[in-house]
Amino acid sequence: MNDRATARRRRLAVALLVVGLIAGAAAVLLWTATRSALGGVPMSTAPVSAPTAAPVTPADSPDPVASPATPTPASLQDIAGNPVHVTVLQQGVPLIDADVNQIQLNGDGWLSPDEGLAGWYGPPQWETVPGDLSDYRGIIVGHNVTGYGTKDVFYDLGQVRAGDSVVLTYALQAGGYATAGFTVTQDARSVPKQDVVAQAATTYKWVWQSDAPERALSLFSCDLDAPHVDGHSVDNWIVTAVRVS
Repeated sequence: MNDRATARRRRLAVALLVVGLIAGAAAVLLWTATRSALGGVPMSTAPVSAPTAAPVTPADSPDPVASPATPTPASLQDIAGNPVHVTVLQQGVPLIDADVNQIQLNGDGWLSPDEGLAGWYGPPQWETVPGDLSDYRGIIVGHNVTGYGTKDVFYDLGQVRAGDSVVLTYALQAGGYATAGFTVTQDARSVPKQDVVAQAATTYKWVWQSDAPERALSLFSCDLDAPHVDGHSVDNWIVTAVRVS
């Protein structure tokens, strides 16, 4: 078995383990930061596997995979480095501008970046570097508010619109820095936290995977305007983007 196949098996094994661990407590593990308290952000699993049938979309919901045409990217290469900064620009004005560090699921099965930082869900649990060619999207998460109720780094994620730009800065393994540009493929969408995990291989496959290898990215935070249960938002904002430079 080649290295790529081995890595894929390892990633899916981790995903299956995580899904199994949270299946009985999703209502707790998928809640995130509230307006006044810091919580895990913003999901706690990865897709189990690619679906065998086309994604199923509720009749009363917009098609999650429908999006405006995105520019056909020039030939791009993987970047030998790790993301260390993310900027989201709307008409040239930054909506989000944050340093990034690598994170893993914590002992409770949460992704919880430090206050003031975005978190890249990276190896060994999730092996896609944002911007690399992969069947799976790169994942970057951020809190909406701090533990003191003030704005945190992804406070404005819900304002992101199709056509906005995402710029990632990477610290190169060989030294120095490089950047990659992404185009947002659809307006930020608010989705149920439990469903985005439970239906990761069907309705919400678009959050985690692509139909063919591409250089794609998903950004997560919680939706503070969604209904709350015991003080916790039940929905996440999700932004998807594809690399164009």
